Amino acid sequence: MEGAREVLRILAEQGGRIALATDCKGLSFTRHMSLLDSRDYIAATACGDDLDHGKPDPRLVGIALRKLGLAGSQTVMVGDTPYDAEAGIEAGTKAAGVLTGGFSADVLADAGCFAVARDLSALLPNLLSGVGGRDPSQSDWLRSA
Repeated sequence: MEGAREVLRILAEQGGRIALATDCKGLSFTRHMSLLDSRDYIAATACGDDLDHGKPDPRLVGIALRKLGLAGSQTVMVGDTPYDAEAGIEAGTKAAGVLTGGFSADVLADAGCFAVARDLSALLPNLLSGVGGRDPSQSDWLRSA
């Protein structure tokens, strides 16, 4: 989660509406929210307490989208597993991936991520532009689909 708060702050200041969609529930969800320390920037959450079906089922992402009041086509699902990408795409979002979940760039790209970076901070330029593609000046870009 290193750097996540700063990325969320920047996205929110740029007019982004942020939702957190996670399979975590109960105390685990509360603990992760506390560690993230970003409630000021998160407009909505959908967690395992909201429904019994986790990712790659798209319903959790759908709940987050409804809470945000946005269509999937207006959003990007960021995750660190192919299941996150699959859930987002099935819910109508774009998908982007980070390598913090132990999956390779190829696996995340094959799951449909338009961009994959080492972590959320490295993914920020893509999130701000909404465009995939490799920026040659960014050595931390690993793969763009």
